Amino acid sequence: MVTADNLNLDCLELIFAHLYGNDLVSVSLVSRSFLAGVIPRLYRTLVFKLNQAKRYPAILSPFAAVLAHQNLTSHVRHIDIRTVPIVKATPNPVFLHECARTIAICPNLMTFICTPNVLPSFLFDLQDKESLQHLRVNASLTEDQAQKLVNLRSLKSIILDTGTPYIANLLPRWTTSLSSTLLSLTLYGMHDLNEHVLDGALSNLPNLKALHVIQCTKIDHHSVLSRTSNVPLLESLSFTTWESPRNLPSSIQPLRYLRHLAIDTHSSLSPNATPSLWSSIISLTRSWSPPLSSITFKLSEKLLVGDSFIHEVLTAHAATLRHFAILNGSLSLEAVRTICSRCSLLERFAFSIPSKDIFSLAVALSRSKTLHTLSDVSNPHLTHGHKVHVSPSKVRTIVENVPSLQKVITDGRIWTVQRKPFQVYQERKRTPPVHWFMPPSGSNFS
Repeated sequence: MVTADNLNLDCLELIFAHLYGNDLVSVSLVSRSFLAGVIPRLYRTLVFKLNQAKRYPAILSPFAAVLAHQNLTSHVRHIDIRTVPIVKATPNPVFLHECARTIAICPNLMTFICTPNVLPSFLFDLQDKESLQHLRVNASLTEDQAQKLVNLRSLKSIILDTGTPYIANLLPRWTTSLSSTLLSLTLYGMHDLNEHVLDGALSNLPNLKALHVIQCTKIDHHSVLSRTSNVPLLESLSFTTWESPRNLPSSIQPLRYLRHLAIDTHSSLSPNATPSLWSSIISLTRSWSPPLSSITFKLSEKLLVGDSFIHEVLTAHAATLRHFAILNGSLSLEAVRTICSRCSLLERFAFSIPSKDIFSLAVALSRSKTLHTLSDVSNPHLTHGHKVHVSPSKVRTIVENVPSLQKVITDGRIWTVQRKPFQVYQERKRTPPVHWFMPPSGSNFS
């Protein structure tokens, strides 16, 4: 007789691959065989976030747990540090020591994420990690520290959140050593990055598939698009347009493989110049083939995006569009209806959900037979007056009228739909694991 306890360990590992977080911990307590099956999954990723930092050291950090049982280090593939506990206004030295020692003894580390400004504590232990492929760090480093960071080799993706002039100036040298491996480069908030450095870095990366240059004050859309000839294989592209935006470059290399485009727009001009620039960019992409499957626009001021512009986007990309997002902007009911009617593959739709006339909005959304995720991306800081929340009854109205809808994200909550029997579950929205301008999760491109 076959029981759960005598299942092959490989089978148990495949089953437990579908579980996350506390569910894995609960399963590990069932029996010794379950514990053995859970361990590779349970310790594959070591995460430390705000809710853990608030309770530290009353709770054991995942790094301390691994140090106490060093046979677990072979299972660790990913380390994700989103915050650090603070003692007297400085990072807790005991916690930093736990993290550094853990990094040092994990031989199979593939991903390292550290968004707080504590990277110098770990630079020495990151050296000679031959399996390390994905890096996201706060690069506020001194000259000597920057030299240590660029010694990391064989990386496939790099995300630098902020950065000093030292790391910016070393980018061309670093990308030279990564020319055969690096596929994705994200530079966020690097105010010392200039066109000369960007040109030097991109000229070394002919195989790059994803480029995101956002909130770098010396780099705009013109800076990025005029250098696309260096990276002809791009599948994903993001950039920022600033005040008094420049015209598009006179000559732009067609990006034949581009599938995801994100534009971050900063403009307080009156009348606002954003629509004409967006139209020019969409017109440009229309001549490239195949059409885009993911588009994200972000505004610095809350504006109503015109129906005529939506028509331009759909004329160019409706047949292939799966993800469409307007962040901080609003859409007319007619625009929502048109998008849902014409985009036959639409799966994810993000915009500012109005607080009134929810039934009409639900009817407009019901034109889509494929939409499974709806996100309310209203920014309360850009809205004058009190933000009116989307109530549970309004969420229910939407999901009842859109049969394909599986998830609604609004007001810091995720509403998950179960159809048979019909129920709507609510859970707290977690901190997004990636920046807003990245391709949506589940995309088959970088």
